[in-house]
Amino acid sequence: MKNEIIFFLSLLILASCKIDDAEYLQRDELGLPVKVFTVPSDIGRLRVPVYSNKAGTVRVLEGGSWLAAVTDAFDGDATLSLDYLYNEGFPRQGLVELRTDSRCDSILVRQEGAVAESLDFPQTGIIAYNGSGGVLTLPIVGNVDTRAIQSHVVYIDGEGWISSVNILPEQLEMTTVDNPDDQHVRRARLRLKYVDGWKNERSFTILVTQAPSGNVIGETQSFPQVRSLATTAGSLVTDDICIEGYVVSRPESGNVGENAVLAVNYIDYAADKETVYIESTDGRYGFRIRTASAEDNVFRPDTYVRMLLNGASLQKELQPERYTIYGVTESMVLESRSGEGIVLPVKNLKMSELTDEDIYTYVTLQDCEIPVRKGCLTPVNEGYTNLFNSDRVSKFPILIRDIEGSSMYMYTNTTCPYRRDGRKLPYGKGRISGVIVHENYRSFVDKDHADEDLCGNIGNYQIRHMRYEDLALEDDIAGSFSALLTEYRYMNIPADNPDHIWLPTYGNNGYFSHSKTSYINDTYKTHGWPSSDFTYLGPCGSGHTTSENGYGIILEDGSDYCAPYKGNSTGKGVSTAEMKLCWANSFWWNSGRGEAWIIVFSTKDIVSDVVSMQLSTHNISQNLRTPRYWKAEWSLSGDMSASADSQWHLIAKYVVPDIGINANTLLSQSLGFKQMDFPLPADEILGHEQVYIRLMPCENKASSGNDYDTSTISNGNANAINYFAIRYNKQ
Repeated sequence: MKNEIIFFLSLLILASCKIDDAEYLQRDELGLPVKVFTVPSDIGRLRVPVYSNKAGTVRVLEGGSWLAAVTDAFDGDATLSLDYLYNEGFPRQGLVELRTDSRCDSILVRQEGAVAESLDFPQTGIIAYNGSGGVLTLPIVGNVDTRAIQSHVVYIDGEGWISSVNILPEQLEMTTVDNPDDQHVRRARLRLKYVDGWKNERSFTILVTQAPSGNVIGETQSFPQVRSLATTAGSLVTDDICIEGYVVSRPESGNVGENAVLAVNYIDYAADKETVYIESTDGRYGFRIRTASAEDNVFRPDTYVRMLLNGASLQKELQPERYTIYGVTESMVLESRSGEGIVLPVKNLKMSELTDEDIYTYVTLQDCEIPVRKGCLTPVNEGYTNLFNSDRVSKFPILIRDIEGSSMYMYTNTTCPYRRDGRKLPYGKGRISGVIVHENYRSFVDKDHADEDLCGNIGNYQIRHMRYEDLALEDDIAGSFSALLTEYRYMNIPADNPDHIWLPTYGNNGYFSHSKTSYINDTYKTHGWPSSDFTYLGPCGSGHTTSENGYGIILEDGSDYCAPYKGNSTGKGVSTAEMKLCWANSFWWNSGRGEAWIIVFSTKDIVSDVVSMQLSTHNISQNLRTPRYWKAEWSLSGDMSASADSQWHLIAKYVVPDIGINANTLLSQSLGFKQMDFPLPADEILGHEQVYIRLMPCENKASSGNDYDTSTISNGNANAINYFAIRYNKQ
């Protein structure tokens, strides 16, 4: 009976214990907050925190010749010290074991090397011709011991016709058996791999195509010959014709092809991975290639390639004229080689010299600048991008211009890894290189064509950079070919402001205001009010919610505007209104005509043959009903009365996009400010004490949210500007 009472008391005690009550339930513990460490090649000491409630041992399992534990034991929570020696060779890896009587864990120590480990096979496609010997030789570039390379042949056509693979210190040799077939090629993939010092497997594939017995594989045709076979509907190639040229795209840029927005919240991200640009050996013509899959895109940058086109389709597009090859597979690549002997054509052009022949070729644009001096390559609301698992914007165009006063757009995909990495854009003169494309952008202009697929024409030509180094510009505008007459990068409100205006952020030429002077903002005492924009330099995303890199606005004294910065608290790149990075007004239609932004400046004593205006604007009202159609005009009087309209001279008409609405994002809505460039008449506008520019709605048309322009303007909904400048070429 006594034993039964004790048993039941024990059950009651256990039932009263909580599962996480450490006083009663003691668990074995052994853990590390970080298990993989990378240390430099120099001699040093690594300290590793260990969490344990027991004693244990430390033992170096791999790397004992250069890695040592200072103590071979620990007791409870501890900080272990691991000493490592100088590494004069390749990167290497060590493994350290931690063990208690009940648990085991490990630490991986990767040490960088004084010598970088490298291996490459410049020739990734080769043709085996029939004949005596049948030996193919391919160069090996690098410093890896080739005895560590493993090879394996995968046959696509036939079996056993590669009789041996021999990997020597500086070259690879393959021996083939002659092809008895007089019509058909045989193909195989040679797979090569080795494990580097950090135990990462690196692999390479070489495509081997063996010619028929007569040693003839197709007929190589020129780019114009192949282009002549293309139709607007697309034509299938059924003959063994080949083209040869140079690959000028770089897949690592993430900015090769257009990741098209196919529907709201659906983007074809495969497009970038499947797009290649190849130009003729003289650099004159280009093709866009769309491979059958991402795996078929075996094209490497700066390589000579020869391709068999049988089975691919050719499409021609007009206005402007351009050509695409669809359905290219890996097996169509007959030859591919890079390195020594490969010299790509150099095309140095002004924007005005571009023609349709330059589309899909790599061009260096001379004497360029990025005129909007703030922001990053993709100044958009990141809440609508892949950083937040939202697929509503796939690319963004920013403005570039050149010494002649020409301008065009430069595209950057949201898949580009360096698009918003914290770097300030260079604002000086220089060269901009990339592949010339023609791609529409409906977020900047829509309903400009009866065919929806052709809406969004923002110019005949745009450029896609293939690496950050393609922006070969000086950092500062000081030495540029252009000078700033006046510039507004934020709302610079003077302390004593009886006229309720705001001032330039560069120099002191003129002021900015609004035609409805009866409206004065209560807080800022101006004819407008500050709002937020999307020009934070980055990085952005849910894991990057600080704004330590600012907005790229460097003041005349060299300081960074308004540090410490405010914004990006959500990781979406959005500034606070307190930063005054854009200015807004919501009064736009009055008695049958538009109100206007008014900019005043002097052109006295300025002599130049090129004068231009840059504007970055956006309709930011979530309620929409903001002006769609605008005009820019200049005058010497500034009279805004209807009777004085004849004194205003047209600069240009333009459209302003609406902000993206999360609940109903239209293709015509933009996730960033639209940047524009307008030439000004130098002979007429220069040499005056005061020149006025007005930016004014010219039609009472707006969007209600389900259309583009069938609604009307409703006062109370804001248009905003986040950059304005007047530039002229120095003499």
